[in-house]
Amino acid sequence: MHTAELARILELATADVFATMLATQLEIAPPFENPQPFLQAEVTGFIGFAGAFQGYVALHASREQSRDFTARLLGADLDSIQSDDELRDAVGEIANMIAGNVKRELASQGSIDVTLPTVSLTPKASLRVK
Repeated sequence: MHTAELARILELATADVFATMLATQLEIAPPFENPQPFLQAEVTGFIGFAGAFQGYVALHASREQSRDFTARLLGADLDSIQSDDELRDAVGEIANMIAGNVKRELASQGSIDVTLPTVSLTPKASLRVK
């Protein structure tokens, strides 16, 4: 599968989840050719793929963005979102929904397994994706 096709699948999967579950329209930006560290990522959700397609989906966000995502997902007031557990659950669920949409689009590749979500909360993490 060509990188551009995979990027388009990921873009559409992400936009669909944000529109449907978070009532948020995303502005799609071109993929990074050589991603720099995500210096503002305090919350990162990972979902892995294994089998006919191997890779992962990662959602990187600041703590404030994650609080906003959580409130939107739960239909709650932003001020009511205070616990790290709420952030972990919501970011993990958002990453899981995006990964599920990607898996559905890649079904023609063969059997694909999806891992459980992993969410890390760190103070201004410096991550690098290759």
